[in-house]
Amino acid sequence: MTRPSPSGTGLARVLAEAALVAVHVTVVVGFDRLYRGTDFLVPLLAFVLSAHLLAIASRVLSVPAPIVAVVGVAGAALTATWVLFPHTTAFGSPTPSTWSAAGDAIRAARSQFPDVVAPVRATDGYQLLSGLVLAGAVWFADWAAFRLRATAEAVAPAAVVFVFASLLGSGAHQGSSTVAFATAVLTFVAAHRAVRAQLDQSWLAGAPVAGPRALLRAGAAVAVLALAVGALAGPRLPGAKADAVVAWRQHAAGGGSRVTVSPMVELRKRLVDQSDTEVFTVHTNRRAYWRLTSLDRFDGNIWSSSGTFSPAGARLPSDVPEVDRAREVIQTIEIQGLSAIWVPAAYEAKGLPQSSEALRWDGDSSTLIVDSSEPSSNGLTYRVTSEEPILATSVLEADPGRDSTAIAERYGALPAAFPAVARTAARTATAGAANRYQQARMLQDWFRTRFHYSLSTGAGHGDDALTEFLRSREGYCEQFAGAYAAMARSLGIPARVAVGFTPGEQDRSDPTEYHVRGRHAHAWPEVWFPTVGWVPFEPTPGRGMPDAEAHTGVPEAQDDARVTQRTFPTITTSNNNVTTTTIGGAGGTTIPRTGPVAVTGAGSGGGPRSRLGAAAIAAAAAGILVVAWLLAVLLAPLWRRRRLRRRGLSDQVLASWNEVLGPIRWATGQRPAPAETYREFARRLGTALGVAGPPLVALADVVTSASWSPGGATPDHESEAAGLAAAIRTDLAAHESPARRLRRRLSWREAFRPPG
Repeated sequence: MTRPSPSGTGLARVLAEAALVAVHVTVVVGFDRLYRGTDFLVPLLAFVLSAHLLAIASRVLSVPAPIVAVVGVAGAALTATWVLFPHTTAFGSPTPSTWSAAGDAIRAARSQFPDVVAPVRATDGYQLLSGLVLAGAVWFADWAAFRLRATAEAVAPAAVVFVFASLLGSGAHQGSSTVAFATAVLTFVAAHRAVRAQLDQSWLAGAPVAGPRALLRAGAAVAVLALAVGALAGPRLPGAKADAVVAWRQHAAGGGSRVTVSPMVELRKRLVDQSDTEVFTVHTNRRAYWRLTSLDRFDGNIWSSSGTFSPAGARLPSDVPEVDRAREVIQTIEIQGLSAIWVPAAYEAKGLPQSSEALRWDGDSSTLIVDSSEPSSNGLTYRVTSEEPILATSVLEADPGRDSTAIAERYGALPAAFPAVARTAARTATAGAANRYQQARMLQDWFRTRFHYSLSTGAGHGDDALTEFLRSREGYCEQFAGAYAAMARSLGIPARVAVGFTPGEQDRSDPTEYHVRGRHAHAWPEVWFPTVGWVPFEPTPGRGMPDAEAHTGVPEAQDDARVTQRTFPTITTSNNNVTTTTIGGAGGTTIPRTGPVAVTGAGSGGGPRSRLGAAAIAAAAAGILVVAWLLAVLLAPLWRRRRLRRRGLSDQVLASWNEVLGPIRWATGQRPAPAETYREFARRLGTALGVAGPPLVALADVVTSASWSPGGATPDHESEAAGLAAAIRTDLAAHESPARRLRRRLSWREAFRPPG
């Protein structure tokens, strides 16, 4: 009976290594159920593959455990930097901007997580957290599989992550991803058991690899059988297609009525509590207010609405009068964290060429919502075309203002107890107006010039809140829009409140992309003109609708507080060869109506001095690493030898044996097999070592005698072993070139690899 050498484990070990990599790759692919598109694949695969490469290299080089931990953390940090935040680096190294960007990304992901429903957009925050979890799972798996030689424990973290993705995922591709994951796991289990069999079990000397090969064949057969039964028979078992015992996703199908919270109630929460949360992303040819819905009923307490919705098709019909001129607004929108049934679009939506989910449409309020089978619009991707009327002041001035009975009753109703102070204020603000347009414009300007924008006031737009708002003359868009619409109705003007978002932050790399966040939530009034339909006005100070200055007299503006307060950028635009520059500060940032926006300011790149400083830091860090490397590889053998010399005689004799194994490996490429005795190894290498062969056999005899002597090692054993080891090292060094000797002395593997 004998054991095979480690070289006999080649096929099984390679297969086990590859299968473990495949396990984590299938976990990454399984994230397809969490993320939309395939943008997540490259970053997450980079985390997994780099962690595997570093783990394998650390194991082969026998890097000590404390240093392995440092390598793992550094590897994950560099992977995240290079893959997710490359624009923040200096010569490829992380900078303070990198940590700031990573922190912002994690905070954004954490704030969105309770509200989003898979599949979601693969933001940097989600990918960073996913990548770090996967990298940790890889390092644990490698340590458990090839250091502890534990099979089940090695795949446990990957299984937990896979199940997590399954529970939170959309349910797409669940069968194929489960089969792929199970295949990789079963392959790893079979291969890993074969490796353990070769290292731990004894086989007949005439067939040293028959047992491991038998295990591989049996494992493959069991894996194929289990997968076939699971894939073919599983879906056909009784109850396989029944409803879940616990409908945790809450995706109830079917129609019926649904109860929702007025979007006005959510405004202050978005503006204050979720100001930096990215709600959705818009790719568009024109900036606009992204409108959710309109509210037409005011009961003295809250603005609300009701509508009759039908399936939305390629064409979205409405009863709004056709205008002579309009701008086409084409939008492709991806919703991440809106957490509502409404679907934003520029007013007025006319067509829905594409949508990832079925939507419904109400032409009266110009509102898109998700189907009743969906709890919210999170995860939705769609394309919508809108026509934005070009409103000439002369047309609005000439509008006769004669409304139909249906319009007047629906959009002119007020509660019986509507405050008299509000009616009086409306008449005072519009005194002298000759027509509806002048009334609407004067009421808007009255709010903008006599009131102040503030989020410190309480939420609400009912009668009491309206009275308090008129008294304090301070509030935010909810109060401005609600008060304007109610006061316009008191003048006999049909009005309603629109709720949505301002354009959002323009992407620095793509001028057609806008990131809409919670702080861009907004409300504004719409006034009915029989000849053109609903016309928006902007009573809120610091806000201005794109392409509406002609009839509102208000330039485009929105809340860019985070950008202006943190970086104070300069926003420059070109419009008909006229350049307008606004220096960022407190309040809204004015943006001209058309033309691309280029943002410059205190970016992360810095100028020549900052780059020079970063280069000096990087060079110093590299120098420190080189010095640390040299000290480690030169001092580690001395420290290990000194530690062993301070121990008992048996350890000192064994230390002499271990001291010659490194030079022997470099000279012959051979090392003791796990089952070889000292004498067997020495005799096997005797002829290959030449002059050093006989001393090695003698040293093996001394070590064996000291190990098995009833009284243990003696001083004679220790001195004889030390002399023989010195002779062997001297002879091997005499036949070693200076270059090879230097390589050996500077070898990390030689310095830290365990003896034998």
